[in-house]
Amino acid sequence: MEFFQYLAGVVAQRRQQPEGDLMSVVANATIDGEPLSDMDTLSYGMLLAAAGHDTTSSSVGVGMMQLALNPGEFEKLKTDPSLIPSAAQEMFRWATPVRHFIRTAVVDTELGGQKIKAGEAVCLMYLSGNRDEAAFDDPDTFRVDRSPNRHVAFGYGAHHCLGRILAEMELEALFNEIVKRVESIELAGEPEWVKTNHTGGLKHLPIRYRMYTRA
Repeated sequence: MEFFQYLAGVVAQRRQQPEGDLMSVVANATIDGEPLSDMDTLSYGMLLAAAGHDTTSSSVGVGMMQLALNPGEFEKLKTDPSLIPSAAQEMFRWATPVRHFIRTAVVDTELGGQKIKAGEAVCLMYLSGNRDEAAFDDPDTFRVDRSPNRHVAFGYGAHHCLGRILAEMELEALFNEIVKRVESIELAGEPEWVKTNHTGGLKHLPIRYRMYTRA
């Protein structure tokens, strides 16, 4: 709520004096000639300002943990850095920072033998979907070269994550540097997970690492 109050002031300012930034676009956006409601405007502002922080860092942390637990997979990346894009996707699948979301069915349908009526709330369990044996071969194994990898860590369809491309760029850029500089990674303690029922990842990841010696 404090963040909403802050954004409300930013929106009011951008409506009076638009600047060349993204919040000016959101504050003055229209659909079919009508301005967005205040709630929609603030929700978009919240999404753009904060949505990628915890989620992307969680994927990085879980990715580092899996490389420490699977040194053979780390060796694959160091030997063949072209695998980094697929490794990033596997990290997103493993981390699945957004655990679930609630959506409302707009039409009557049936899914997996379960009838769903229009207007009913449906809980999408992304973490479960990313371990689905029907969709993934050996889903509990971390593989940097997994293909295909149709994970749902970014959602799907009309609600597909707005920041997906940025998140992919960030992980790929980071691990491109890590494989050049880090010789080995191992756990130096027990990882601790954030206690959460919605967005989560690692709270602490003790690691021990060795850098390459430069001549």
